Amino acid sequence: MAVVILSRHDLDARWSLTEVRMHVPGPGPWMDEVRALPLVKEVELLSSDPSTYHFRAVHRTSVIVPIFRELQLERRFPFTIRGGEASWVVVASEAKLRRLIDRLRQRAPAVALESVRHTELHQPSGPLTPRQADLLHRAIAAGYFEIPRKVSLTELAQTLGVAASTLSEGLAIVEKKLVEHWPDDALTGDAAAS
Repeated sequence: MAVVILSRHDLDARWSLTEVRMHVPGPGPWMDEVRALPLVKEVELLSSDPSTYHFRAVHRTSVIVPIFRELQLERRFPFTIRGGEASWVVVASEAKLRRLIDRLRQRAPAVALESVRHTELHQPSGPLTPRQADLLHRAIAAGYFEIPRKVSLTELAQTLGVAASTLSEGLAIVEKKLVEHWPDDALTGDAAAS
C-alpha cells in the first residue's frame, strides 16, 4: 500500500485537514480502517475505484508540525508514506536543517535523515503526467515491482480494467521516463557523495 499526502492545512492549533490518495492492492475495508484511526475525527471520500481512494481527513495535528512552524520550514507536497515510513523533501539552510533534525529527534526519535543535497531538485511535478504517476502508484501498491512480484502483469491489468498489452506499454513508458530523468551521479554511484 502507498499513501500519498497531497496537501495539509491547519484548521487550528490542534486539528489539521489533509488530502490523501491511498493506493491499495484491491478492494477492502480501507476507509473503515482510516476512520477508526485514533487521531482521525472525520473522513470525506472524494472518489474511489477498486485500487485507489482519494479523500480528505480531519485529524489531530502531528507533533512535528509545530517544529516546522517554529523554524519557518515547509515539507514539499506531495510526499509518500510506504510501509509506515514517510519521506519528505525540506529545502533549508544547513543551520536550519541541523536545528530541524535536533528538534525532530527530541519529539519523534524514530525520525532519520535520509540524504542531504546541495543542488536543486528536479521539478516537483517530475517527468510523469498525472495519469502516468497514478499508474505507477497503482502498480507499486499492488506489488508489481516487489521481488518476487506479488501480482503478474495480467493480474494487474485485470484489476485496473485494461488490456495487458496496454498496461505493459504504459509501464514501459513510465520506466523509460524515470530512467531518462534520473540524475547522472545517481547512476554512477556518486549521489551519496553530493
